[in-house]
Amino acid sequence: MPDLKIEYRKVSDYKLIPVTGAWGGLNPQGEIIFDLFVEKRDAPQSVTIRIEQGKVPQEIQGEEGVIVRESQIGIVVRPDIALSIGKWLIEKAREAGVIEKGEGHA
Repeated sequence: MPDLKIEYRKVSDYKLIPVTGAWGGLNPQGEIIFDLFVEKRDAPQSVTIRIEQGKVPQEIQGEEGVIVRESQIGIVVRPDIALSIGKWLIEKAREAGVIEKGEGHA
């Protein structure tokens, strides 16, 4: 069989999405469905600024916002494709030195 050349291209609305985690499970059709999320501290409802003559205005520490997991995108994937992506991610983690050789077998 001859070699097959594959070109990678990005669509015009391509976005780079920050991800700190995933949450999901199986749907009734047996596909894996999950959201990729970014975890962050939510902004407070309000802040108070102290203004004193001759000084730079200063924000007074207000109530800490709660930690939220903001879903960035939802993914639906067949289990065999999820396994392939998982193996690829494990290999990239190994290349980055996050896991040792022999660890992370799928």
